[in-house]
Amino acid sequence: MSGSLPVWDPGRPGHELLDILKEEVRTKGKPNTARIHEIAELTGTTSAKVRGVIGYYSDLNTDDSTVHVCVGESCRARGSKSIITELENSGEVVGKIHCAGLCTNGPAVIRENEEVIPISKDGDGLQFFLSMDSLSMSYGAESIAQSLLDQIPKDAALIRTGSRGLFHLEPMLEVLVNEKRIGFGPLDADETLSVVDSITNISHSSHPKYIGEVESLEEFSSQNRFATQRIGIADPLDIESMKKLGAYSGYSNAKNLGAEGVLSELKKSGLRGRGGAGFPTHFKWKAAADEKSSIKYVVANADEGDAGTFIDRMIMEGDPHLLIEGMLICAETTGANQGLVYLRSEYPQAKRILQSAIDSARESNILGAESGFDITIANGAGSYVCGEETALLESLEGRRGEVRARPPYPTTSGLYGQPTVVNNVLTFAIAAAILREGSELYSSLGTDSSRGTVVVQIVGATNRPACVEVPFGGTIGDVFANFSSLEGVKAVQIGGPLGSVFRAKELHDIELSFEGLDSAGGILGHGGFVAFGDEFDPHREVVEWMRFFRDESCGKCTPCRIGTQRALELLTRLGTENEKEGDRVLITDLDDIMTSTSLCALGGLAMNPVRSTIERWPSKFGGHLTPKGGVK
Repeated sequence: MSGSLPVWDPGRPGHELLDILKEEVRTKGKPNTARIHEIAELTGTTSAKVRGVIGYYSDLNTDDSTVHVCVGESCRARGSKSIITELENSGEVVGKIHCAGLCTNGPAVIRENEEVIPISKDGDGLQFFLSMDSLSMSYGAESIAQSLLDQIPKDAALIRTGSRGLFHLEPMLEVLVNEKRIGFGPLDADETLSVVDSITNISHSSHPKYIGEVESLEEFSSQNRFATQRIGIADPLDIESMKKLGAYSGYSNAKNLGAEGVLSELKKSGLRGRGGAGFPTHFKWKAAADEKSSIKYVVANADEGDAGTFIDRMIMEGDPHLLIEGMLICAETTGANQGLVYLRSEYPQAKRILQSAIDSARESNILGAESGFDITIANGAGSYVCGEETALLESLEGRRGEVRARPPYPTTSGLYGQPTVVNNVLTFAIAAAILREGSELYSSLGTDSSRGTVVVQIVGATNRPACVEVPFGGTIGDVFANFSSLEGVKAVQIGGPLGSVFRAKELHDIELSFEGLDSAGGILGHGGFVAFGDEFDPHREVVEWMRFFRDESCGKCTPCRIGTQRALELLTRLGTENEKEGDRVLITDLDDIMTSTSLCALGGLAMNPVRSTIERWPSKFGGHLTPKGGVK
């Protein structure tokens, strides 16, 4: 793993350009012509390129909002519209964001400068554990921590961890008693004193918020945790504690196996990418390994923009060393010498924790000159389509995040034209877990074609939101029954905003697997399951989806750029008095053109939620769409 960075050309000024522009806009507003020229000179590009970048990313727009509200699917299902109205009526200027990664506790309301650094305490006495995951913080974990510091014994420790993923119990406080981690939750800050007293008086089992040994809870013990195994166990910023739990043991195994051995393990494990496409991971890594180049890259796609998904953030906040390890294993296998994490700007806590973990890995010579591989974090600037791997690479090069035509594929010509492996955070995490635990164990779970585990994130209109890791197989209805509930749920969208929508009762007949969802006309995506309750309005949601796709289209290809706008116009009037003769034929034709000719999944799958929703609730649209148009 050796080599040097390429020389940047004016067309590829590098991600530094986006960082400079974000700081410029944040502190001084949009740059004028003279300042644009200065920035162009500073970054070795042209003024035209700088203007093009400014006009593309939402984070580079000036914003006079006093507060931002998430309007992603999960937050919409939980009433974001009424929150926005309430805030506006109180005089607030409300800005909208599509997803903040706080899907279980929405609608997310975010104000500037709200980042809180979690507090902790060292000690050799009683050991208290409290999650510092962004979702846990949104439930009030920091208030619990503040209260605890005033009440726990002087020799006690407060250790901050990731979240266990059982969000109906958040904030959950754990305490080590007789070598077992017992839990209390969901807690309020004014209940911490009684919890501490119950521990010291050995009466904890009678406390009203006592839930018993956490890992013995059925909804926890019935999981098969590989990627999530260490999350919630120890302080993710304590590298030695994480090593005791197995961190970097998979990397050690990978070095012993060599590149061919790693590829064989991944092939036997059946690991497929968890970013949405489900492409076999060993194929992608082998393609990059076979390229003859002194410069290769490993890129983690942490631009987790699909509303209803947040496992990538949970890994970066709860076990960042697992991501680092997965990237190291990939670099060892492919011969890469530089790693980048493309991290969405809505995840400041993840950036802080991940950067700290990277620094620790450098200090331990796991990363850096001695290992021949290092990792840099590059923050996104607000673009949903940058979750697509080639648009992401364009953004890393300091360009507009527009999708590239393929071939060539990134494994042949990726970042700066060099061989590049792009996987999402969860894929790297599972790869590291497979090298730690072995392909035989991992592949023994799941189905013939969907092996291993899937991380299911259940959010929206449900009283028991959860993030759980379970084997592929069984039905989706089983997962809801075991870990959440379908009570009061009218519809469920699976796989993000581009995913299909199902009636709740259908889920008992759909297998939890890539193939099961494909057979049902759906996609697994990143494992997000957004539940909608009785207030689900099929027509309104379809229009909201298409408006989002229209706004987020990169504009590179005509089917998506024009198709999403025309689809929005047609869907807005469909089933109303404004519907025109031939509209249904046009929608059907548009579906075929966008699906078959768009450059990427945004245009190719944009009609997925539209088609599936109209099929299931035709009366909300004035009847079914038919292949030849008309109303059934």
